[in-house]
Amino acid sequence: MKAYNELRKVNVNEHVEKKGGLSYLSWAWAVDYLLQEDPSAWWEFEDPQHMGDTGTVMVQCKLHAFGKTIQMHLPVIDNRNNAIKSPDARKISDAMMRCLTKAIACFGIGLYVYAGEDLPDEGEPESIDLEP
Repeated sequence: MKAYNELRKVNVNEHVEKKGGLSYLSWAWAVDYLLQEDPSAWWEFEDPQHMGDTGTVMVQCKLHAFGKTIQMHLPVIDNRNNAIKSPDARKISDAMMRCLTKAIACFGIGLYVYAGEDLPDEGEPESIDLEP
């Protein structure tokens, strides 16, 4: 199992998607890489929370990996990062998977994408092979 300092150096650029000028790490790739590094990792989602009279919704995810738990939250947003009023099930589901990816990033995998960087800041990015 790799430590945070190793995971933060992994180059995820080929798995980053662009929407509306913003960069997103593919959730499927993030989950695949996470489970290769910690096969016992698991996650759970809380019921989406409706944010008062605004009509917006917040999702939450708890990720259990590498011997600890990280909880993240994320509003249901559009491709310009604006909260969506009265989101449908598809928008909520998409936000849940983005929230999971955000939690995975807290373990180091793709964290630099959230910082708006192009590559990890230390050392050579590690090349990885996703083939079994």
